[in-house]
Amino acid sequence: MNLNLKVGDPQQKNNIVVFFLSSDEKKNDSYLSFSQALDQKLVDVSEVNERGFINKLKVTNNSIQSLLILGGEQILGNKIKQHRIVASTTLIPPYATVLLNVNCGEQYRWSAQLNSNVDVSETLYFSRGDLGKQYKIWDEIKNLSDKLRVKTLTSSVEEIYKKRKNNIQEIESFFEPGVYDVGIAIAVNNQLKTLDVFSNNRMLKVYLKKIIRSVAMNNFKKINHKFYLKNKDIYKFLRLIHQSNKYECKVDEGTLGKRIRFNGESINGTVLYNENQVVHCSAFTKDPLAYGTEKEYNVA
Repeated sequence: MNLNLKVGDPQQKNNIVVFFLSSDEKKNDSYLSFSQALDQKLVDVSEVNERGFINKLKVTNNSIQSLLILGGEQILGNKIKQHRIVASTTLIPPYATVLLNVNCGEQYRWSAQLNSNVDVSETLYFSRGDLGKQYKIWDEIKNLSDKLRVKTLTSSVEEIYKKRKNNIQEIESFFEPGVYDVGIAIAVNNQLKTLDVFSNNRMLKVYLKKIIRSVAMNNFKKINHKFYLKNKDIYKFLRLIHQSNKYECKVDEGTLGKRIRFNGESINGTVLYNENQVVHCSAFTKDPLAYGTEKEYNVA
């Protein structure tokens, strides 16, 4: 894996700690983000057919650029029968139509098309490490809504975010990347949660707030914990990615790149490559309860 990155100094806001990751490599891509494509009316999203399939959406890229849709993006609207969560990062070539793998993000709605509205959420799904596991997603949504005391008739992730939005606004704008930064590692209360790496600084800036919101939605508290994380802990995390078991899995038919999944005792995640360059890498620490506290990734 080509993740040769320089780790910046830690930055803290309340109980959230961020490390930016930089690279000197020059990469000439011109990917279009999903939110940009929607704003410019360069993408069409619809159900596969009138009946619809829970785990598929039809996406047409009407741009001359390749379209990047991140795993964890939440597609909203009444043009589709229910909100969906994109199952994995996908790169759609110019002027192409593909069937995108998605998860249900709104368990108790399966309605007829009411209008032509399709949008994308301001946040990624809060538990991106479990994408593709529908039963876990439904359980996670219910548990988080109960925890935050959010009533949502359709069990919608977006309703939870709307209730939580005002509480996390102060955190999402605090962290600003430098001009060479292409990635970010986020920790909460001295435990690393996520690490994301993009092809370039521009794409990091496009998705930065969404990534921070996804972590903060479930974890942010207005308290200042003393943190013990150092740069070396992030380098260790990167080494764990390199040392993990890896296997190639299929990308969606008609899409670009090569997808590698990796899995270790304490981490998992995916990398999407295109033309031998990292398009997007997302890595997550596993719940310590899943594999025993004696093997927990200790960053203190």
